[in-house]
Amino acid sequence: MLRLILSFLAAATLTAACDRVPVTDGAMRKVEDARARNDGPALWRLQDEDSTLYLFGTVHLLPEDLRWQRDDMREAFAQSGTVFFEADHAGAAGLRAQALATQRGFRRDGHRLTDTLDNYQSILLEAVANNGGVDLAALDSMRPWLAGEFLTLAAADAAGLSAELSADEALKSRAARSGKNVVFLETAEAQIRQMADLPEAVQLELLTDTMERFEEMDDTLAAIARDWAVGDVDALEAALTGPLENAPDGYVAAVLTDRNAAWAERLDAFMDGSGTGFAAVGLSHLLGEDSLIDALEARGHDISRYLAFLGEDVIRPADLDLPDVPTD
Repeated sequence: MLRLILSFLAAATLTAACDRVPVTDGAMRKVEDARARNDGPALWRLQDEDSTLYLFGTVHLLPEDLRWQRDDMREAFAQSGTVFFEADHAGAAGLRAQALATQRGFRRDGHRLTDTLDNYQSILLEAVANNGGVDLAALDSMRPWLAGEFLTLAAADAAGLSAELSADEALKSRAARSGKNVVFLETAEAQIRQMADLPEAVQLELLTDTMERFEEMDDTLAAIARDWAVGDVDALEAALTGPLENAPDGYVAAVLTDRNAAWAERLDAFMDGSGTGFAAVGLSHLLGEDSLIDALEARGHDISRYLAFLGEDVIRPADLDLPDVPTD
């Protein structure tokens, strides 16, 4: 879950257009100034005659000093009466999820994690536990999926990243303060089952991959947070969807594509009504094949990147061939 629930903004590329037409230095400075104010994590928008829905990609692990709340996101959020999130992790819902994670994540059959590992995997587990400052005995009491999540959090902590500072939690707080109608697309318990219900062999394969990448994972997670903040969608797709090509059978469907299809049904129902909404979901759900965007487009919606820096306050030469993105 923690490794895959991420989403991004790509800035519109003006270079090709600038090669085709003359553009004054003053106009380009206006564009760059507007980008500095508004460019940030990815926003997409779908509209019909009486409904608008913004799709915002989030990440769950951020450094405390990262500036990511830009004007375009704030304005879209302020316009929205209904806000969609993946799941509620607070209060009673969070306690139920914690209880389920304990029940499904720790072994209760008298066996240890290392009983299912070969010699290479056992030595690797001991090494990453030592390097990550994680209690080996605690890891050894876990099922593979939970051990992988604990190691990911250890790598995030080493990189100065925290789930408590996630974009999701910041926006949930803002939604509550603003009196928004908040809708959750699934439950936190369902998210746990998506991992806990994977076959043991798949869990072991995922854990082994996490252990083999552990030494570089802190740098990888930090780079993802930085790229997310500045909108480098190419780097994010490579980091987030590229490795999925070799994922074990059933994993991508469980954590991404099946959920995308279910969420698309809920969001499509919103578009059948009227009003403005804002959906904050993990970035990986908005990238690659069979994304949430693909699922919504299959239902007849036209979705475009929303980039506020191409708004009316930007001076643009009349003959500049701008990217096909909405500007109103």
